[in-house]
Amino acid sequence: MENNQGVRTDQKSVADKKAARVNARLLLSNISAAQREEFSQKAAFAFLNSSAYNNASCLAAFFSLPDEVDTLPVIARAFADKKRLLMPRIVPGSNAMEFYELQDLDAQTETNGWGIREPLATLPLVQKKDFPADSVVLVPGLAFAKDGRRLGRGKGFYDRYLSELLAANPAFAAHGKICGYCMAVQVADFVPTQENDVLMQELFC
Repeated sequence: MENNQGVRTDQKSVADKKAARVNARLLLSNISAAQREEFSQKAAFAFLNSSAYNNASCLAAFFSLPDEVDTLPVIARAFADKKRLLMPRIVPGSNAMEFYELQDLDAQTETNGWGIREPLATLPLVQKKDFPADSVVLVPGLAFAKDGRRLGRGKGFYDRYLSELLAANPAFAAHGKICGYCMAVQVADFVPTQENDVLMQELFC
């Protein structure tokens, strides 16, 4: 698509995203371990005291990278509250992922070749059509805007999965929650997005 100056707007979005990722990574690189822990505690408190969490029977979370908000407090609480816990695993050789149901944090996980912790492939795979309707999905990102826009890391894992989930599961589309989960410092007034990017319904930080 072109605007009235003849510039391809999709190319501009790609360039804007690339620049925004550079800035976001620089910001995250300057956060100390103590600051990350403080931000993570605040995010966990906000989420665990929300109706999004308390009304859900199932939590789809993620294992944090070193520069991301720590999700272990909410994962531990979900186990304690007897909620179903779903965690993502990358499909080898692709930019796709699937969610598996996890019941033991230590015995049922491994680290992949990129250093990302994942559930074992032998665990029950949750098909998109079977995703519990009252699930809350926590989504990572480099930056978020208050209007629900999200800047990912560029591989499209979450946008692809969430788009397919919403299309395959009308019950989840009607009743589920897709929530950005981050440190407060990652929230901006605006982040660049493209047409196929999935918006967050709520943001916890």
